[in-house]
Amino acid sequence: MTRISTKDFRNLPIEKWNVTTFREYLKHEHEERYNIPYVTRSYAMEGRMLKAFIAEHKPEATKRFIDVCFADYKPTREYPGLNFAFMYSYMRSRLLPRVLEEIRRKGAHLSRNMEQIIVSTEEIIDYL
Repeated sequence: MTRISTKDFRNLPIEKWNVTTFREYLKHEHEERYNIPYVTRSYAMEGRMLKAFIAEHKPEATKRFIDVCFADYKPTREYPGLNFAFMYSYMRSRLLPRVLEEIRRKGAHLSRNMEQIIVSTEEIIDYL
């Protein structure tokens, strides 16, 4: 079995995403949405921000946060693009609570469904 590169965000499972994967995802999404190259002031600083964010909120929430930021951002002539440092510094306090609540509700819904699915053999026999 071949190992999937951490740069290949399309084929790598979300739970295995790291800073490199998120950088590639940010570059791809930015170029798709704005048709300009992804630019950041400091890749080292942005890498530290990404690493801390992933450690605190897990890759699924990090990806969802990035997607919500891209959807929310309206480019201007002065600021035609978006980078993770801007998302982290200026959009986090407004958008992250919404993302975390959405993920929590999804998890609660799945756990409720699992409780409904679990039926013992004795219960089935008693029912019949």
